[in-house]
Amino acid sequence: MALALCVNFRLLQCRVHADSRIVYIDGAFDLFHAGHVEILRLARELGDFLLVGIHTDQTISSTRGRHRPIMNLHERSLSVLACRYVDEVIIGAPWDVSKDMITTFNISLVVHGTIAENMDFMQDDSNPYAVPMAMGIYHRLESPLDITTSTIIRRIVANHEAYQKRNEKKEASEKKYYEGKRFVNGE
Repeated sequence: MALALCVNFRLLQCRVHADSRIVYIDGAFDLFHAGHVEILRLARELGDFLLVGIHTDQTISSTRGRHRPIMNLHERSLSVLACRYVDEVIIGAPWDVSKDMITTFNISLVVHGTIAENMDFMQDDSNPYAVPMAMGIYHRLESPLDITTSTIIRRIVANHEAYQKRNEKKEASEKKYYEGKRFVNGE
């Protein structure tokens, strides 16, 4: 059986054949969490091979703000590669999924979850999934969890604020105790 165009040795090792169903999903995958794992699991179930595109830090900053991503591209790539459902990653994947990319990687299906940091691209004239949509190979996956990196960040900030308030209260109580403390000799 003829092998499809292999992008690296790992693809060759996996023996991705021309008739293999390669599923592509892309994103930031910042602060890799359970929501990411579940959407990758669902994506992997749709094919024989899961290829994950990870956008550059600059791309994420331009779409989500200058304080994003929290983790750099290398850290995010290692997190995604550690996921059991992922077969390969494209580090620094382009924002737009092009016909050339689909052909080069022999992509059968392009998927995206329903829960994401920014879903505004669907209304934009510059929809990054316009090509796979036009080709009829785009599929929107129902995200099983509603967790995002932003919800994790909000949780961290809220917990930090509660921690600060609790420590300020403890500090005030401790200060009051030591101010009222008298020693054995009466001083």
